[in-house]
Amino acid sequence: MEFVSSLMWHGPVWSLGVEPPAQVPGSLFSNVVDLSPLVRDSAFALPQTPLPSAILVKVDDVESQQSPFWSALADLMKDLPCEVPLVFLAGPHSTFPNEPLPHAVVSDNITPLHLFQIMCDLQRTMLRTEEAEIRQSVFGRVENYGTVPHREGPSSLLIIGLGERFLEIQNLSSDQVDVIGAFNQNIAEDFLTSKGFDAVILDAHLADNLENLRELRMDARFATLPALVFADHPVDRPTLFDLGATDVLSPDITPENLKYRISTAVRTGERRRITDSYLAESHRWLVEANPSGGITRDLYDRYLDRARSFLKQRGLDIHELRLLPQEFTSSPLAFNASDNIWTTVLSIANAASREEDLICVVDGLGPVAVLKNEQGKATLKARINAILSHTIL
Repeated sequence: MEFVSSLMWHGPVWSLGVEPPAQVPGSLFSNVVDLSPLVRDSAFALPQTPLPSAILVKVDDVESQQSPFWSALADLMKDLPCEVPLVFLAGPHSTFPNEPLPHAVVSDNITPLHLFQIMCDLQRTMLRTEEAEIRQSVFGRVENYGTVPHREGPSSLLIIGLGERFLEIQNLSSDQVDVIGAFNQNIAEDFLTSKGFDAVILDAHLADNLENLRELRMDARFATLPALVFADHPVDRPTLFDLGATDVLSPDITPENLKYRISTAVRTGERRRITDSYLAESHRWLVEANPSGGITRDLYDRYLDRARSFLKQRGLDIHELRLLPQEFTSSPLAFNASDNIWTTVLSIANAASREEDLICVVDGLGPVAVLKNEQGKATLKARINAILSHTIL
């Protein structure tokens, strides 16, 4: 499973009852905004700060689901210029508010490293969703393009393992969520390749859960699929998080608590599925435009303006990389190669970049890559150089 080693934007952490993972490499938090005054006085005005990198709330530090704190927090989030990750940290008996809805619910004894990873993953999820929306508005839709049949229909939840919770989970899940059980990983793989699931629950013995989770995360198609894993012993939780568990559940979890976590995971997975579909559609459109000289400069400039305005809200900016041979100094043979060297560089860029990075050909400009940060630009350039230096043209 790919691990994002640093936050995309480095704002303060809004926190209640949680110590931000400031000692984790890459977690450059400018400061911490304590939300506890909102518990005592919902009219309390928080100090003006840059956009928070995340909002962390230990739900047991709030007296009840009906506490004014929750509506005050929801109002504060609505006033932010853009979406930020909201993470609830909870125990197996915790109760949750009706709003605001979190982007993730995790065990309240999660390690700082794993909490930081979740914050990074959520930030990337938001940037990917915004990128998909920008492409839809600027490039439009592909004629006759639609999701493949197994991506249609209601949300779906897959339970892997021979645990005893299938009927309980089925009863707890929403009527709009299909719940399907798989006895083992082989059956699960058949289901996963034939139907678009939004989340999975691993409910088996530890050894089976470890192996099933490992197999799931080794497949690029399911590397980010929300996965809730049951663990009988607290000592097993770090290992499961290391392998990519979205959350680790205790066997004594209450039905209401489990239902809330399932709905959060399914909601996150559905968002991921829709975003993946939009990005795949735009990628197809961009590839189809290449033989005719690529997209127009006007369309490209409109995309840049829109992307830059979105990123500016987070203190980020776009970074362009021209995908021409002379940009890559570690490939001396490129200058003497055939005329299709730029096509080779473009293909490498498509393979080595992330889906949310725009890789395209622009009429009059040639092949370019548009990335969200300077580090991404340097990383992609290094990857292209490394592949070109071992490529015989």
